[in-house]
Amino acid sequence: MNLDLRIDISKFYLIDKRRLALVMLGLGMLIAYLGSLHPWFMWPLGELYVVPAAAFLTVSYLLSNSLPHSFFCRKGVMRAVLLAIICTTMLMVVNEANIKGMMQLPFAWMIFFTMLRIENDVLQRLATAITKTMAVILGVSFFTYILHLIGFPFPSRPAVFGDKLYSFENYYFFMVDDHVLMTILPRFSSIFLEPGHVGTATTLLLMTQLGRWKKWYNVILIIITAVTFSLAAYANLIALIFLNAWVQRKHIVGKAIAAIVFLASVVGISMNYNDGNNIINQLILLRLEVDDTTGDIAGNNRVTANFEEEFNSYMSSSDILFGRDMSKVGDDTGNSGYRVFLYENGLVCTFLVLLLYIFALSGYKDWRALTCSIILALLIFIVRGYPLWYSNFLPILAAAHTTRFLRPGPTPLP
Repeated sequence: MNLDLRIDISKFYLIDKRRLALVMLGLGMLIAYLGSLHPWFMWPLGELYVVPAAAFLTVSYLLSNSLPHSFFCRKGVMRAVLLAIICTTMLMVVNEANIKGMMQLPFAWMIFFTMLRIENDVLQRLATAITKTMAVILGVSFFTYILHLIGFPFPSRPAVFGDKLYSFENYYFFMVDDHVLMTILPRFSSIFLEPGHVGTATTLLLMTQLGRWKKWYNVILIIITAVTFSLAAYANLIALIFLNAWVQRKHIVGKAIAAIVFLASVVGISMNYNDGNNIINQLILLRLEVDDTTGDIAGNNRVTANFEEEFNSYMSSSDILFGRDMSKVGDDTGNSGYRVFLYENGLVCTFLVLLLYIFALSGYKDWRALTCSIILALLIFIVRGYPLWYSNFLPILAAAHTTRFLRPGPTPLP
């Protein structure tokens, strides 16, 4: 028997450029992803988080392009890249950004450029890597949050973000909103600003993982979605459950019946258990009650009365083309959703963002995966109104271009 005992010494000093380029890509996109969600440890950077993100991505792009086969090779994306440049610039202009804000634009352009140019296989791996990272962050955060609730002492300090718009007690592994400090079970927002931000992020990441929800990291994300007690996140997750089965070509009628029976049981038990004094009834069901005076759902509080009145006036004015400053509302707190985006940015910017999504999602292989992405993107835009956050755009892009469930041969259109 011949044993080859030679050792390739070059392995110890030669750098695998492709692997290094992938690491730089992962670091850059992770910084961009987390930065758009505003975790407390990135607050000192403000919007400047795009600078290190773009720096890592630039290194990745240069390294990849020096290889025989670059993984920044997606075809037909230059229209989307051009629209991303126009959109980000127009948003700065209509919101009258200062010089500091305008100087950030080239870094944002680089992030969108690399995001749109990544080949599909690497894009899917990138989405999974970010999903695993978020699962670890949220899992550790939730574990320490539970320890806090049962009395384990954690060091803390006050934390304020956005000119006192957000005020927390920061326990480092998680934060608790000052407005709900005395609540028995505060809604979980981890290290981020709002439970809704967390719920949106988890559902979008789950959309990139269709067919793999039994993996440990996806199970964690499903649990975290539940403990945010976010009505929007619940609605998105329920929609995603059915879309998940549909994209995989599974029968959904039986699942729909089972889901309706389960939800009816939960509602019935929650409304009657302990005379309604329980977590599910207090944090979820009571927010679904219809107000007798307004006829609206109690939890449908995306905008204030002041904003709604101002928005109705705005819709019939010439300002609708390029938007108005939120200072005219007289109340810039508690407002979110598509109406806020349209009010601040106008019809022109909204149309440009729509075009960006159309071009970015073109070239899809599976029309069901594309449809799933579009539906969830619309639901999230209606409620939250942040279409260009990297934490929204990247998962939607990855999910729309998935080929995981394609059958051999061309997929027929409906």
